[in-house]
Amino acid sequence: MGCLEHKTALVTGGARGIGAAIVRRLAAEGAHVAFVWNGAEHAAQALVAEVAAAGGRALAVRADVSDSASVAAMFAACDAAFGPGPNLDILVNNAGVGSDGADASLKSGSEELFDRMMAVNAKGPYLVTQAAMPRLRDHGRVVNIGSISGKVAQHFAAGYAMGKRALQSLTFSTAVAVAKRGITCNLVAPGAVATDFIAKLRERPGFDEANAKTTPMGRIGQPDDIAGAVLMLCREEARWVTGNVIEAAGGLAI
Repeated sequence: MGCLEHKTALVTGGARGIGAAIVRRLAAEGAHVAFVWNGAEHAAQALVAEVAAAGGRALAVRADVSDSASVAAMFAACDAAFGPGPNLDILVNNAGVGSDGADASLKSGSEELFDRMMAVNAKGPYLVTQAAMPRLRDHGRVVNIGSISGKVAQHFAAGYAMGKRALQSLTFSTAVAVAKRGITCNLVAPGAVATDFIAKLRERPGFDEANAKTTPMGRIGQPDDIAGAVLMLCREEARWVTGNVIEAAGGLAI
């Protein structure tokens, strides 16, 4: 019997990469998992089938987390699957966008790219968390997926780093807002993780090797590394851990 039997979970940006690893891990521990996709339908349906084949339960819901109407429709679909509220035990705000190889520097990054990153990476978690609060059961969990970028100076990706720093602030505010209900809120901050999200960066010769060299544990991260940290925070034993930034980066920020 898994540690999340009879629990429900919602993972935004759950079709690929880190999000998909989180969906697999939560479902393997017994949670009924709804996950959000937007632009990766084939991957989403494949993940639903994969989870079902492993004996778990997953539901794919399409939504744009930066749009309030889309968020409302997303939660309506979750309500239909999970039953009358409060009906949610775990919320994982994972949806995010980067530059996808475009210039995102402070010197030359475009306003359009900045607006898109802030809309998805900061506004999105705000809207989703706001809508989730009345649906969360007491003693639930909120886990935000940030980035080590929210801690360090990154002139080459200033807008992205700003959004991840804002997500840290939302984490602290949420932790206080739900504390008296026994709900925890923490942020997991990965370093570089081997997913499609940084595919353009990994095409650069020596990128993985350079990251491994500067990471004390000597390698680039894997999606399961982050999923494991999320599960740790969702377990009953983590009930007294809240308002924290958990760096899952192999010691990169030490």
